[in-house]
Amino acid sequence: MSKIKVNNKFKPCRYHIKQNKAVTEVIGSVFLLSIMVSSFSVIYFNVLSIPPPSNPPNVTIVSYIENNNLVIEHQKGEPLSLDTEITINMGIKNETVLVRNYLDADAIKDGEWNIGERVIYPFSYNLSNIRSYFTPYIHVTDIDSNSLVFIGTLDVYPETDLEINITADNMSPHIGSKVYFTVCVTNSIIGTPAVNIEILNILSGSFSYFNNVTSRGFYNNHTGIWNINYLDIGESACLTLTTTVVLTSEATQLAMILDGSGSISSSDWNTMKTGLANSVENSSIFPHDGNIELTVIQFGQTKAQLELGPIAVTKDNYVSIGNQIMNIQQIGGNTPMDCGIRLAADKLRNSIRFDPKTRQIVNLITDGVANCYWKNGYNATYQGYNGWIKGNDYAHTGSYSAKSDNSRSGDFYSNDINTTGATNITVDFWYRLHNTEDRYLQGKHWVDDNDLLLYYYNGIKYNLIANLGGGTQDTWLHYHQIITDSQYFKQNFKILLESFCENGEDVWIDDVNIKTNTKELLNDSFESEYWAYNWWNPALKSAVNASSYLINRLQMTNEGDQFDSLGVGTSPDIYWLKNKIVWPQPGYIAPPYIAGWVKTITTWQDFQAALHEIFLGYLSVTHTNSVKIITSTPSTDRNPGDNEMNIVLNPI
Repeated sequence: MSKIKVNNKFKPCRYHIKQNKAVTEVIGSVFLLSIMVSSFSVIYFNVLSIPPPSNPPNVTIVSYIENNNLVIEHQKGEPLSLDTEITINMGIKNETVLVRNYLDADAIKDGEWNIGERVIYPFSYNLSNIRSYFTPYIHVTDIDSNSLVFIGTLDVYPETDLEINITADNMSPHIGSKVYFTVCVTNSIIGTPAVNIEILNILSGSFSYFNNVTSRGFYNNHTGIWNINYLDIGESACLTLTTTVVLTSEATQLAMILDGSGSISSSDWNTMKTGLANSVENSSIFPHDGNIELTVIQFGQTKAQLELGPIAVTKDNYVSIGNQIMNIQQIGGNTPMDCGIRLAADKLRNSIRFDPKTRQIVNLITDGVANCYWKNGYNATYQGYNGWIKGNDYAHTGSYSAKSDNSRSGDFYSNDINTTGATNITVDFWYRLHNTEDRYLQGKHWVDDNDLLLYYYNGIKYNLIANLGGGTQDTWLHYHQIITDSQYFKQNFKILLESFCENGEDVWIDDVNIKTNTKELLNDSFESEYWAYNWWNPALKSAVNASSYLINRLQMTNEGDQFDSLGVGTSPDIYWLKNKIVWPQPGYIAPPYIAGWVKTITTWQDFQAALHEIFLGYLSVTHTNSVKIITSTPSTDRNPGDNEMNIVLNPI
């Protein structure tokens, strides 16, 4: 007999008494009825049309389902006769039993049904009348007193235990070949019979329906729904789907912007080209159905240039496209990121395939941050330095600082600070110097190297305030000044920290605080995720402006367009890319590859694997096939976790 979990309760009719539920691990739902004698006399007369008893007993009975049994327990009141009748009505099934036949041997010795004694009646389901179990009712009649002792509707909730499974005959099929999917559903022996089962099959766009065979039921290839009229406990049914492997995608304009600056070694450049070419040539990663238009841009020196496209990738030209990518020569030099972004925006916008309703995806691949600012066309001006970075080796407080070294020195500007109406400005920060031994000859005198210079901006020009280089090295030093000069009480007051680091010289600053006599205007310990949000860099600002240009030029919308970035190596400013470049904002760290992601990989050797993952994520190429039980009767499944299953194939 099946093990069944059932939920029960009484529904009151005229004088019915509501259920009180008590749930334990073994017992489903318990309903308790406390019956008054006069009430049951009326119910017996009105419902069963039998003359009321002269002296009905006063009892309390509890009824519940335990394991596979209906348990009716005498809990309180007068003893009842062993000939008391219990009637279970389940629509087309009506069963009446005597108490004496379902009490244990010890309980019947005294000839009465007493407090604490339980009638245990086997309770099971069958396929022919499974629906009738949803609205049963039960009543207990004491024959000696001719009285109805117990009556109420019983909501029974049978639970199936259906399990779905899907397999395929070839997990790595070739494009154009046949794949046979087998979907099987099994009704476990610990469940109940099930009828009117519907199973939804979702084939990915990579598999085109050919035909099907079912062992039971009917499959509609247009809706993907498999209907099965019944499954008894222990039974299974299977559906075999024959499909053809294809590779389809959504119409997309895709631009890849490659950092070809000198900070990328020749071996890393070759890794970048090889990874991109191999990904484009792999039909299981990159669709060759003509829906993807590819444009490749490279930036370096002080310019950006078109390397490939815009061109639709098809089965006839993907090999040629891969060869063109492999033949791209690295520009080298500086990092005019803004030029690469602007060129990509214009090429996609001017393509014959451009349509605001078509999806545009732009991916920036870089190992660093911008160090040039846009001049005109696709040309830029070299800023002179690569800019400061987030320092994680030393900090005055917390874990981080702003750092400049021989490869990342230059100007570090604060954003505009409104000091209008002030009578004084306090500038306070901590700084640290390393390797300050270098000296230079000025006239006839040797002076300390100017590793760190401090400037104030008065709205027109930057004025040199202090040379902080040449001080004690490898210790945190404090700078504090109160400004009373009114030339600095401006809407766009700024401070500039300029570093000249070479031969192993490093500079750190931390805990910068700027305030007027009335309020605090800047307080930065560089602990924020986007560590330089209070600071401005011409090249970084130019790249941010280029990002806005691209978004507006392509009329990007949140429905599918996106600007993403892959940061490679240990030095890219991942949080600047995340918070200022990618779109939609705010960006976030991938995976998953939802619009506006930034992903970091630490080695170029991982580049090709990362590209494969990215293309699968955002080119609408999915190889996931799903099956799911969407309905059945009974509708409750004791193990719903096995009602859905996915299988991923990788066409080659």
